[in-house]
Amino acid sequence: MKLMDTAVHPQTRRHLINSERLRNAAIEEFAGQGFLGAKVSNIVAMAELTQPSFYRVWPSKEAAYNAIIEETNTVWQEAAFNSLLLEGDQPEAPLLERKICHFFQVLTSNINLTRMVLHHNLQLDQHSLYVEIYRARFETLQQTGRIRTALAPELLAQVYCALTERVLYARLLNQDRTPKQAAEELVSVLLPLLYTR
Repeated sequence: MKLMDTAVHPQTRRHLINSERLRNAAIEEFAGQGFLGAKVSNIVAMAELTQPSFYRVWPSKEAAYNAIIEETNTVWQEAAFNSLLLEGDQPEAPLLERKICHFFQVLTSNINLTRMVLHHNLQLDQHSLYVEIYRARFETLQQTGRIRTALAPELLAQVYCALTERVLYARLLNQDRTPKQAAEELVSVLLPLLYTR
């Protein structure tokens, strides 16, 4: 959450600042303790605020957890869609690399948040949602002649989903690669699939 630079009522500004502090503390608590082990008292202590401050932002611990998960998944899904939003006359490899790098930057902007959301998403069928996002993008890219049509969009989506997930777990979560380095590696694998005629 970014604070507005324009004139904001001091009470509104304080609420926004406190909300951000609570959100960051909640992420740390949920990532470290899991949902069941997390305590509102720990969150407010970490944020150096009071319990009434917490309840002005969220009605319950569950509401806080769900709000953070939903907000993050929305941002991730948009970044996933944009990672394959190839438009304009730019050369394919650098453009794809830049888009995927941005996607990886979004996924790893807060490692604790990433681990928290990944753990939650493992319990749901988020995989099929991402496959559908990718399938629709690959279908559009094939229809517009941006990539070859020899492979079905569904297959490309499954491959892309598996590769991005593996790179995230094997390279980015353990900070073995930067998002740029990880994107370069992924693009080197993808290019023959997408562009070899």
